[in-house]
Amino acid sequence: GQGALEGEVVASSSDSGDDSANSSDGSAEPGKDREPSMTEVVASSSDSGDDSANSSDGSAEPGKDREPSRGRCCGVGVGFAARRAFKVVGIIVVAITFAVGLIGWPLVAIDSQIFKENLLSVLFVIALLLVILEDHVGVNKAAVMLMASAAMWTFLAAGFHPHDSEQGNEEMQAEMDKSLEEVGRLILFLLPAMAVVESIDHFGGFSVVTRFIMTSTGGRQELLMPMLSLFCFFLSAVIDNLTATIVVLKLLRHTAANDRHVRHTIGGMVVIAANAGGAWSPVGDVTTTMLWLAGNISVGATIKWLFFPSFAACVVPLFGLWLQLRTCSIPSTERPSEEVAEQHIPEVRKANVLVLVVGISCILMVPVLKMITGLPPYMGMLLALGVLWFVTDTSSFHKLAQMPYEHQYHDEEIHIGTRPRTPAAFTQAPGSVVEALHSMDLTGLLFFAGVLLAVGALDTSGILDDYAELLRRLCGNSPVAICSLLGISSAVVDNVPLVQAAIDMFEEKPTDDPIWQLTALAAGTGGSILSVGSIAGVTLMSMEGVGYIWYVKNISIWAFLGFAAGIGTYQLELVTFA
Repeated sequence: GQGALEGEVVASSSDSGDDSANSSDGSAEPGKDREPSMTEVVASSSDSGDDSANSSDGSAEPGKDREPSRGRCCGVGVGFAARRAFKVVGIIVVAITFAVGLIGWPLVAIDSQIFKENLLSVLFVIALLLVILEDHVGVNKAAVMLMASAAMWTFLAAGFHPHDSEQGNEEMQAEMDKSLEEVGRLILFLLPAMAVVESIDHFGGFSVVTRFIMTSTGGRQELLMPMLSLFCFFLSAVIDNLTATIVVLKLLRHTAANDRHVRHTIGGMVVIAANAGGAWSPVGDVTTTMLWLAGNISVGATIKWLFFPSFAACVVPLFGLWLQLRTCSIPSTERPSEEVAEQHIPEVRKANVLVLVVGISCILMVPVLKMITGLPPYMGMLLALGVLWFVTDTSSFHKLAQMPYEHQYHDEEIHIGTRPRTPAAFTQAPGSVVEALHSMDLTGLLFFAGVLLAVGALDTSGILDDYAELLRRLCGNSPVAICSLLGISSAVVDNVPLVQAAIDMFEEKPTDDPIWQLTALAAGTGGSILSVGSIAGVTLMSMEGVGYIWYVKNISIWAFLGFAAGIGTYQLELVTFA
């Protein structure tokens, strides 16, 4: 009995519970189980779990599997060493750049414009490579971009010599304030937008839309992609592509919760649809908003000339990804659609409808406030969060939702001399927005802040201006070539400084000139080519955990085809109607 118990313990520790049942069942003799169990320990430690099952199944001899397992271990060891070496080299480059900027030496390197541009470019490329290989190097992309952006700005700050020159200090502060304004504006918009959407989901508001989608599709996932993509395309034009992406990804999580590959594929299409939808509306994307506020485009002409090109940039990848998903996924005809629908259709209550109506109304209020009063979008989104929070904290809503309301103060329960409670005991109810805020993922916000700060450092050093001028020299006066390269570049570098550089280069062009409309179209749709090229793609990486390499393999080619289709459709419009 004692020998059998020892054999079971050793076997279970080596085979994770599966093979232990084979080696220690009731028919085996305890004494014969000890030797194979020790072999299984050796095999499992050398073959990473797969070969241990083959070498300890009772019929195979353990010694025959050791030689191939050693070769496999060598391959794994080389790959691990390469990943570790690349990570170490990247961190060393970041550390050296930070140290040079911190101590302000050598001055030749700090004051040399050519060395500065080359170093910052190399550092930015290394940071992007670490982000791309996040799953392989084992470092979070937010940590990489935060370290890289801090090192780049430290090196730039040393070049201003703020302690030796008052003018240099003022110039450095001005550049930092410019970059901080852009980052803070987007973060203050993104944070309440995510909170509003998370609160709607927390109180079951999306169950209304989920029920409609499930009843309309009948449980067939092949209809889910076109429905969500077209909804996101038009929604992003009304609000903006960032908020539309968050809303649709939440709906996607409810309607395709059990299939990760389907969610990732549809999520990639949602990014394309959101960016395409934001390109034909002055309030749909930050770049079109920049061009609109600068007086380069008007509302009517933008919708008239860019709707069909944007629609083409959405429909072409939609068709390709729909076919790709349909051929790769398991057919939904294995089970009756009515059975699937009845199993997953959520129950809808009055409180769910109220939360959805209030939340969407508050979101739609953001562009209205911007157009009427000129308030920046983040102020409208902060107001939207405050209104939704106030409504869901009232006793009337809690009664409607049949939730306990614990915001009341009971004077008779508070006695003099007793220890006071913390404020959270009185202000946080079980159904509060605070619970929704706790479930938010902030790593995407930090990653996006690091990317914007790094791009701001490139802009401050003059690298982006030099790149824009290089595009102009290479493409001559061809608006199509310039904007096409600008759109492809926006897949790697944030499109905001690139569009600002285009505004400065072509300031002599009149309002609604084709160069401005092409810039809005290319900068908006080109960011979909890579997952880090737009805030919608970064949101997908944050909310669904989509990796950079997976996006490149499965989404990028279709996004590029959509980008080309959009540019081609616009040129066809010019030839036909101009």
